[in-house]
Amino acid sequence: MSLEEVQQNMADATGLVVDRSVSPPKVLGQTFMVSRSRAVTCASVVYNYSEAPWALQINFIHPNVALGVRSVAIHPDFDKKAARNWYLGQTGNPGEQLVLNNDIATITLDTQLNEMPLDRIGELNRALSLPFSSAGVESSGNIAGDEFLNILRGLVQGKRDGLLTVFDARNIPLARLQLTGGAISKVYYRGLLGELAFFELVYRKPGLGYAFQTAGDFNWGQVRDITAPADALVQEAMRRAAEMPNIFGLLGGSEARYQQRIENYDAASMASESIQWFAERLWSCIDGYLTLDQMSERAGADTYTVLQAIREMVNKAQVSLRNVAPFHYNGVLGTPLIAHTDFEVHAWDPLQGFYLDPVSGRPTWLQGNFFGVANALQPKNMLHTIPIPIVIPGAMILKDYKMIGIHTGAHPPKPGQPLPPVKTFQYMWMGALLDIGTGKKSGDPSASDTSLAALRTKSADEQLTAAPASLERFECPSCHATNTKAGPCFNCGTQIDPPVVDEDAVPKSQTGKLMADLEAKTKIPQKQLLILGGGVIAIIIVLIVSMSGGGGGGSAPPTVSTDQSSGHPNSEKAMKLAVKYAGFKPTAIPGYWYEDTTDLTKPDFESFGVYSDQANQKLLFVVMPTTAPLDKLRNFIGLPPYADVFRADSGNNDIKVDESSQVLGNGYFHWYVGKYTMQHPADGEDPATMILVGAFPSPETGKSILVVGRALKSGGVYDYKSASYLIDQMASDYTAQGNADRTKQKPKSVDEGENKTASSDKKAEEMPLATDKEIDQFAVQLADDIQSKLKAPDDAQDELKKKKPKGLKATINVGINTQDGTITKLEITHPAEIDSITQALSKAINSAAPFKDAPRTKDGSMNVEVTVNKDKGSSDLKVTATRN
Repeated sequence: MSLEEVQQNMADATGLVVDRSVSPPKVLGQTFMVSRSRAVTCASVVYNYSEAPWALQINFIHPNVALGVRSVAIHPDFDKKAARNWYLGQTGNPGEQLVLNNDIATITLDTQLNEMPLDRIGELNRALSLPFSSAGVESSGNIAGDEFLNILRGLVQGKRDGLLTVFDARNIPLARLQLTGGAISKVYYRGLLGELAFFELVYRKPGLGYAFQTAGDFNWGQVRDITAPADALVQEAMRRAAEMPNIFGLLGGSEARYQQRIENYDAASMASESIQWFAERLWSCIDGYLTLDQMSERAGADTYTVLQAIREMVNKAQVSLRNVAPFHYNGVLGTPLIAHTDFEVHAWDPLQGFYLDPVSGRPTWLQGNFFGVANALQPKNMLHTIPIPIVIPGAMILKDYKMIGIHTGAHPPKPGQPLPPVKTFQYMWMGALLDIGTGKKSGDPSASDTSLAALRTKSADEQLTAAPASLERFECPSCHATNTKAGPCFNCGTQIDPPVVDEDAVPKSQTGKLMADLEAKTKIPQKQLLILGGGVIAIIIVLIVSMSGGGGGGSAPPTVSTDQSSGHPNSEKAMKLAVKYAGFKPTAIPGYWYEDTTDLTKPDFESFGVYSDQANQKLLFVVMPTTAPLDKLRNFIGLPPYADVFRADSGNNDIKVDESSQVLGNGYFHWYVGKYTMQHPADGEDPATMILVGAFPSPETGKSILVVGRALKSGGVYDYKSASYLIDQMASDYTAQGNADRTKQKPKSVDEGENKTASSDKKAEEMPLATDKEIDQFAVQLADDIQSKLKAPDDAQDELKKKKPKGLKATINVGINTQDGTITKLEITHPAEIDSITQALSKAINSAAPFKDAPRTKDGSMNVEVTVNKDKGSSDLKVTATRN
């Protein structure tokens, strides 16, 4: 197996442990599978969830699989009391990390994500909320959205001095603001300081609570004061936040990924003065994995500054949009990893560290060395020198690319002892897995190897595996020794999994109940029943009992569907419509299900729904026989179809909550969210409701999909942004095909890269250079191609109807690779006063590329100036193009 295959399998078997009971879900650490039902992580990641495993979700990013958690088992020597005290005492300051010995735990995986009752979520949140100290607090309370700015304005106008702290839902500090005499003097948020931290804070609006202390204690260090007046700072922050949706649109959306186009980047000579200070750091973030929305976490600047820098790099052809996602999304988990416990590790042996970047999911390798034992009394706690970031608890430690341990954090220096010559980190030897579940301390002299329990608990075995009926042979996957039973290998300790029973058979929980009922009725032990007649008679009797209700007041087992999500059966009819007309995947993402909505839209249109209890969302997808929603979405906004609401003025910005577009399939998904009033609200119900209306092209030519989304349960909060994420994920294959069609290029293997074949190079050399006339003809044809893809924005229609419209002209300088007709540069030289026109022109240019029959030039490139303006002969937009 090559190193690339090893890396891909490790990535497919590695997941992120996520707390799904909060919004947005919180990444806690990493885990990796050691069997089909068991994964290993750090105890410091999951110790708070021992009694609430239902709140956890394991996201395997590369195969796009999400699993639930049945149970959590903590190492018996892990100090849960010290861990709990650390959690309650955290301050939210950068660099905080819990490091304890015996930091290892196992997770029993579950194929289902069970519904989380609200009362249990509330109970968990109370248990995980930090105690709120009222010392020196003058005011505090809950906040949402722009309420933070209103509170800040009041404190500034009152010229109050003190510390304003922003908290999350569990009272963990997110941001700090130092106020001095009516000014905002210092700000900290997400690793940023000063003005940039404030801009990002206003854009993200993460806080759910606040507290103002007149004598707050926060160590600012040598941070300089902000010199800008508070009013100017707030205005600039709001301006940036308002402009970002348009910039995102020009760059492909918040989930767009960019990759480097040139090998060597020198910020001093290649970057403008405005971005030179962080261009090198940003350049290292452009890896094809980080999305535009994620880059600020790594680049050391706010999102607005990052987007401006990316625009500059795009215009200079230094970076390009990555059209294909870096993950394969095949839905197949990797092969469980073998825990090697028979390796001898000596001082300064080379080791490797492997983890998935918790922000982008990129597989990452780091090198280091073995540095001995961390604690002589607990030798399974070891040291290494691999510089793994503190935000990666649970990374794999390997020797010769074979897993031997799990990274737990930086090694704290002991008082009075000299510091080692290099920085050291702790990891747990994988042999510590054998201590979990024994019920005895590893230092207990009464504990012996023969008494060590298997990694699986009895309950997990009963649900996932079948116990052998007689003596069987199991071969160890590590040392290949023959064992007579499943469990830890007698030779090396590697976990050996029993064979898995067909999950499509009668559920074990039901079978066990029926067998118990049968034993009570016949007075025959269950083992004898199973042996009798090779088990045939027993099975017949089981079926008879189940059909008759089981006797004794029992009931027949419910029908079991393997095609369910959150307990709701998927509609096969809806699934087929979704695949055929929307390009969706046949399986809904975890937590959602396909709903048959035929009765709602018949006889006019075919439709299907995608619903979710957990996300409190119902999305109606109406198959439209024309492209009317794509061309004139504004016509559907005033009165959303199939929604019991009053008509609203679609041109009134008071009803508008948000509007954006994103690449989808062979076009774009344009969506609008507005505030509406229900016609028939329930008694005591708030009549105000939010509804999403959107449209995207269907794979069926000439058709389109109209989307209407709203909250599933009345009175619940509707997270409309999750709708765009869901649709993007469900249509990812459709979008990938659309990107391939746009570029008309087959996916290239790693070995091929961008190398051209010798025959094609030779053919290109034989072709004559294009004449000026041919280049001018190509510019005319290019304008026609872009014109066919251009759609006039809805908000420009009124201006187009005027005799002398203003602000419609937009010009973009387009760089073209004449060898394959692809775009190398898009530089906006004259933006229209109506931003949507510039955005529409940019989309049309990208949609028309690659351009056919590009003329051959000496340097293999050419520049074309593309302009859009009102057509003098009609009330529409006209595209023209001239060579530069």
